[in-house]
Amino acid sequence: MKRIFIFSLLSMFFGISYGQNVDETLNKRSIRTDSLTLELQKYNIQDNKVEYLQNARKVLKSAIDDVLKLEDFNNKTMQKVLMKPLTEYYDAFNVERDKKTINTLRYGFKNKEDFVSHYKAAEALLLSKLIDLQYQALIDDAQRVIDEVNMYISRNLKRLGMTIEEYEKLSENDKKLLEKSFK
Repeated sequence: MKRIFIFSLLSMFFGISYGQNVDETLNKRSIRTDSLTLELQKYNIQDNKVEYLQNARKVLKSAIDDVLKLEDFNNKTMQKVLMKPLTEYYDAFNVERDKKTINTLRYGFKNKEDFVSHYKAAEALLLSKLIDLQYQALIDDAQRVIDEVNMYISRNLKRLGMTIEEYEKLSENDKKLLEKSFK
C-alpha cells in the first residue's frame, strides 16, 4: 500500500496520468534532454548541476540493469549493495512535497515489476529536474549576453556623453550610425 501511495505521489509530481504510458513519458523527456544537451553544447554552456544530474542518470541506468540481473530478486541486501553507487547522487532523487523532502531511492522490492515501475518514476523525476536545469542554464547564458551588451552600450554612451533614455529615443537608423562609433 505504501509503495502504491509513493508511486501515485510521484506520478502526480511528474504529470504522469494513469492513461498516459510511463514509457512514452520517459521517451519524450529523454528526447527533450538530448536536444537541450545539444543546444547547451552548441553555445558551449557548462553547468555543474546539469552535469551532476546527467551523471546521476547514467549511474541510475547502470544500477537498475545490475539489479535486474539478480537471480534471487528477493535478496534485499544484494539490491542495496547494487544500488549503493546512487548514494553519491542522493540529492538528485529528492522530491519537495508539502514542505517535506522525500527521497525516491528505495530497495527491497519483492518483484521486478514493482522495482521497474518505481525506478521508471524515479527516472522521470530525474529527467524533469534535468530539463528544468537545462532550460535555466540557457536562460542564464542569454541573460549574461544581454547584460554584456547593455554594459557595452552604457559604457559607450557614457563615453559619448549620452544617456540611455536619449539613446532609446533614437530611430533604428540613428542607433546604427551611433553604434559605428562605439569601441
